Amino acid sequence: MLEHRLAKLAAAATFLLLVIGGTVNPTGSSLACPEPTLVCHGQLFPPMVGGVLYEHGHRLAAMTVGLLQIALTLALLRRRTDRRAGGLGWILLGLVIAQGALGAITVRYKLPWFVSTGHLLLGMSYFATLIYTAFRTRPQPSVMELDVRERRRVELGGARRWIAIACGAVFAQLLVGALVRHLGAAMVCLGMPSCTRTGEWWPDAWVQDLHMIHRGLGVAVAIVTTAAAIVVYRRARSWPALRVLALIAPVLVVAQLALGALTVLTLRSVPLAVGHFAGAASLWALWMSAWLMTARRAPATAVGELGARPMQLVRA
Repeated sequence: MLEHRLAKLAAAATFLLLVIGGTVNPTGSSLACPEPTLVCHGQLFPPMVGGVLYEHGHRLAAMTVGLLQIALTLALLRRRTDRRAGGLGWILLGLVIAQGALGAITVRYKLPWFVSTGHLLLGMSYFATLIYTAFRTRPQPSVMELDVRERRRVELGGARRWIAIACGAVFAQLLVGALVRHLGAAMVCLGMPSCTRTGEWWPDAWVQDLHMIHRGLGVAVAIVTTAAAIVVYRRARSWPALRVLALIAPVLVVAQLALGALTVLTLRSVPLAVGHFAGAASLWALWMSAWLMTARRAPATAVGELGARPMQLVRA
């Protein structure tokens, strides 16, 4: 259970890291620390004031996640009953190293948009991989539990395709949102719902078009999320945990739309912008969790089962 608990702890810490990172751009703190290293103005713990609070606070949080990942990788490498766990540990460690490298390159070359966008998307991908690891390292189910799970999957039927569609839609929106953020397009459309306050929907500037694509895709994600949640809720009659996720999803996506609109209307209020980013990460985690929750789970090998939960075999 050690690696399972570490995976959950690392996933929670990564969510906080994403939210802390989401404060850096709206506060204009991206280059508050000029060094592309672990120090800021020559100090590991500089005075945490102004932009340094956000930028170096993000770095310190990233260092914490890195240490947690080292511990998780070591724990996975010791999981002798699951040979693939070691490979997963190395993949996770590689993602963290790549993420740190992209962060350093972002600062070194003064925020190139394609590197900053890759940094954000890689962070979301690492977050999803940690969620997968938490599911992957759960205690092995008994034969009876596997039977109940399979009946629930049969009951769910084609609704799982809707979960996949929702995951894809959210990731596409994360990509477009990252482009809006890092190409400086967040405040190029100040009208609501049109782009300009004079009623233009598609002005000539391409960054304004990008902003409007982000808005339109947000509405599409809301429609897909709501439809997927309704289908999943109706089909998952005997799956309480999945039904809870289906209930939360529409609430979360409506909050996302509201926060996005308010971010524009308040000229990018930092708390609202950060809340909008946190909502996107939450929606991503929700649908990824639903996808992994409904995946088929194979029974453990005899050795792994005996080593993990011998009493379950006796009862089965």
